[in-house]
Amino acid sequence: MVYSKWLAVFRRINCIVLWLCCFVSSYAQEVWQNPIVKQGRLGSPLVETSPFVFNDRLYLMESNQRFWDVKGANPGDYFHEDEIRIRDVETGKLISVALKNHGFGTVLVHDNRVYIFAGSYGEGKPWRQMTEITMTSSTDLRNWSKPVTVLKANAKEFFFNTAVCRGKDKFILLYETNDPTWKPFTFRYVESTDLLNWKEIPGAIYGKEKYVGGPALYYEGGWYYTLYLENIKIGYETRIARSKDLINWEDAPASRPFVTFDPYIRNIPLIDPGIPESNASDVELCYYKGQTILYFTGSDQTTAGDLQWATYDGTPGALLAHFFTNLGSVEKTPVHQGNWNPVLIAPDKSVKENSNPASKHFRHTNKPTPQQLEFQQRQLGAFIHFGPATYTGSDFMTVPAAAVFNPTKLDAEQWVKTAASFGAKHVVLTAKHHNGFCLWPTKTTDYSVKNAPWKNGAGDVVAEFVAACRKYGVKPGLYVSGGDKNEQCTSTPDPMGKRKLVGDINSYFTKFIEQLRELLTNYGQIDYVWFDGAYDPFGWDVMEATTMQRLGTGYGDAIRTMVNNLQPQAVVMGGTRPDVRWSGSEQGWAAYPLMNEVTPQNWADNWVGPENTGWLPAEANIHTRDQWFWYPDSDKTLRSVDVLTKVYHESIGRGANLLINMTPDTSGLIVPAEQQRLADFGKKLKTTFANEIVRLAAVDAEKETIIKLKKKSKLGWLILEEDIARGQHVRSYTLETWVAGKWKPVATGSTIGRKRIQQIDAVETDQLRLIIISDKPELPLQNVMIYSL
Repeated sequence: MVYSKWLAVFRRINCIVLWLCCFVSSYAQEVWQNPIVKQGRLGSPLVETSPFVFNDRLYLMESNQRFWDVKGANPGDYFHEDEIRIRDVETGKLISVALKNHGFGTVLVHDNRVYIFAGSYGEGKPWRQMTEITMTSSTDLRNWSKPVTVLKANAKEFFFNTAVCRGKDKFILLYETNDPTWKPFTFRYVESTDLLNWKEIPGAIYGKEKYVGGPALYYEGGWYYTLYLENIKIGYETRIARSKDLINWEDAPASRPFVTFDPYIRNIPLIDPGIPESNASDVELCYYKGQTILYFTGSDQTTAGDLQWATYDGTPGALLAHFFTNLGSVEKTPVHQGNWNPVLIAPDKSVKENSNPASKHFRHTNKPTPQQLEFQQRQLGAFIHFGPATYTGSDFMTVPAAAVFNPTKLDAEQWVKTAASFGAKHVVLTAKHHNGFCLWPTKTTDYSVKNAPWKNGAGDVVAEFVAACRKYGVKPGLYVSGGDKNEQCTSTPDPMGKRKLVGDINSYFTKFIEQLRELLTNYGQIDYVWFDGAYDPFGWDVMEATTMQRLGTGYGDAIRTMVNNLQPQAVVMGGTRPDVRWSGSEQGWAAYPLMNEVTPQNWADNWVGPENTGWLPAEANIHTRDQWFWYPDSDKTLRSVDVLTKVYHESIGRGANLLINMTPDTSGLIVPAEQQRLADFGKKLKTTFANEIVRLAAVDAEKETIIKLKKKSKLGWLILEEDIARGQHVRSYTLETWVAGKWKPVATGSTIGRKRIQQIDAVETDQLRLIIISDKPELPLQNVMIYSL
């Protein structure tokens, strides 16, 4: 009795905490916008430039390549005549040449002196095989000190771009290297107290696992910010990372590029006028007269640049920090909110580094299979958690007697109709959860409905459930836990990659495979098979507890082979060879941007084993109460309609599928409060998207789309859809409205995939412009829909 009272108190407290978390999270979220405003092109082929302020005037340091000035010359011609020069921005006049036979310059203003650092070509060396960085300085921008070599390259590396800043108590110099230890290019950081003598900072390296280039370096508000160039397949855009110590780096979300390119720009200096812009690199900035001034180059990363400038109304510190605002509730995986174990825990860094992807992966395609495509088209599904845990306060890790299970009013049709009320297209029933109780009369164990008082042991929940699904046109799915507490065979609740086997897997496997065969042969077509990764003894990473040797994927692969043979049309969640991957959260959330394709580089971030690559769509799930199973007095923990709607937008609205849990009580019915809450959620979705003002199909991604409305309307929601049968190819989009004689962005994003839902700035307009950037622009966007408030 005392335990029950404390459990009730705990659950009330947990409910309040959950409500506060959801309230604060939803209240804090805002639509993030890039505040940098491009001001135009300057008609110059310059690439590396650095704006700076000296004696209250704005100047530009330019790294000029001589071949640009010689008609018919090629990159690298006359490189010994390349120079670092200074231009007065207001007058446009060149002030001086600080260095010749140098390139990749950068500038620092300190104590009324201007310092320039640049790579020296030296004498008798091939183009761009720089091994020395030179420094010169001036107090008047006309007379420059004798160049001094301040840094020499290590063996087997050359210098490229440089950047320098004043840090907390030292100067920091960044240099771009092609050191063969890592994938070119990589940034290294060195420190100095006098700008002449520099020493390496151990571990201060950025970009070891990816291409980076075109750096800039700033110190603001206790953070070091590095701007770097990212290769996004269809081009190059500048992104931003930050660090407190120059060793541990945090990237801004990929959906927040610092500056990206405009593929509608043509007529770029020194290249074919028909070639579109596919680059936005070499961004540098300074603060001048209340604004942050930025210079960057466009073009296509081949012959020359296309110098452009931009502004931000505020300080550099505010601008740089803006790219890391509101990260907790949007881009980072929500913290687990339940009071139960196990929860599947992501692998740590050591597992990622030591679990190399196999040479032969399960899947190589970058397009969905027919089963995956049908699954993704359904989008929304329902989960049903029901079993002995319904009678034990949602405790699904103990093994109560089969006699507790007695749902005297069980009505599977009510379950399915409740799911249909909010738009679910498939329903997944927990045929066997972790405690091992089987909701069908299996021949493999006595721990099943055949030994329950319900229907005198003659009942079959799975049969009634599947029949109800068929009656109401909903696809049936079955959840089957690999871990089984009754059989005493599970895995430990350690992070993936460190889980250990508990029990006799060989003895248990024969029972499990027979249980699966019964489910897949006795009930007709099953469209979704759901394997829980938590406590799974058959997982790719599970180790024998004494030898600490991994068991491998043999058990899991055999399970998948049986599904393929008996239910070839079924889509499979989890296991060693999944069709669908978990989104990483039981809070109904999926990351954004969201790619359907898993690569050998990011498998560990996508909740699959290293042997899985290719098209693997994500599914989020959410428990509508604060527990997965019903328990007494838990109606007050039901998620609100607003929370469920927010979850819908943060999963389906980001391109994932969503599975919403339902909880029959001990009588076998979903209680009226839960029925009504889910029905109201379905109604909210319909009203949200009731006022359609635009619907376009087969939208050309090779050019901007002008959308003219019949009348001025207050914008509400944007929905975009790719034809994912042909893969996922959109890398960014922008919706703009015509206001006061110019285009103003009202919605921007990166990935689309199956569906992207985004709330639009609530402005009134009668004209819109949609810009799509795709790595296959010849493939049209499948659908564009806009709704008014």
